[in-house]
Amino acid sequence: MKVGLIDFDGKIPNLALMKLSTYYKQHGAEIFLNNVPKDADKVFCSVLFTWSKRKAEQLQQVYPNIEYGGTGWDIHKRLPAEVENCNPDYELYMIEDILPRINGGIASKESKVKKAQTIIDAGIGFTSRGCVRKCGFCFVPPKEGEFRQVATIEDLINPESNVVILLDNNITADPLAVDKLHEIRDRGLVVDISQGIDVRLITPEIAQALSEVKHLRSIHYAWDLMGFEKQIIEGINILSERAKKWRHMCFMLIGYNTTFEEDMYRYRKLTELGIKPYVMPYNKQYPSKKHHCFAGWINGRYHTVCEFEEYEPWVKAQRECSEQISMVI
Repeated sequence: MKVGLIDFDGKIPNLALMKLSTYYKQHGAEIFLNNVPKDADKVFCSVLFTWSKRKAEQLQQVYPNIEYGGTGWDIHKRLPAEVENCNPDYELYMIEDILPRINGGIASKESKVKKAQTIIDAGIGFTSRGCVRKCGFCFVPPKEGEFRQVATIEDLINPESNVVILLDNNITADPLAVDKLHEIRDRGLVVDISQGIDVRLITPEIAQALSEVKHLRSIHYAWDLMGFEKQIIEGINILSERAKKWRHMCFMLIGYNTTFEEDMYRYRKLTELGIKPYVMPYNKQYPSKKHHCFAGWINGRYHTVCEFEEYEPWVKAQRECSEQISMVI
């Protein structure tokens, strides 16, 4: 039996596809990742982002028997229990599967290959699922439900690596957060808390525990809503007392329910605090011109060399808009 697995829009190895691979290998299947033959007996496609759904549907023309899943397809769809209970197949992904996803930036090819190898070797999974928040822009509450424990740190370790990609939806809401972070530290693991932390829930104990573990990337969190400014600033200050600010990254959601003036205020406040901001447009597929330029200005670090009003893409966009208005008049 031939089984095809299509990772349509992910950035890191897909846990569901890795479990499907294990399950079908145990049943004697030959597994194909992404380069799937047309005569495959079963084809599974994971769609993570809603804006990918329409394009993913086109695969039905090639694979009439394709079965879709993932947050971007149906938040209520689950793996069968017998698949969910499988360990991930750490042999599924190769360097060439991950390298194109991290190929941006100025790093050397050698360092990118090394990074890709680190990612495919890393243990991956959830120790908890669900979130205590109910943010209107987030799929986690309806998809994952109430907060609950599902595994241990030990369960996530790939014996071939000391890196763990932790997919927990809200690790700082976990009553066992400090214990888990201490276990990561004591085992000498390097962790990527891929979903970030809820900085509003930071305590001195959690901040200290976060500072004592090795992180694969930044310690990242979000400031999405203006109403939580006080809690977020307090959390950042608590974390900053124990983890150096150069290790921080703060995601800023724009285009959801904030004005541009509020977006600029959050950016300026974060930079005053010495924290790197990173902009995430809510309508990522079709952001407004201003949101697109604002994201490029900050994420490209152009804000360190010029004001937004001087940022060439925004200057050009305004010029084009004025010319269009003049033509209409």
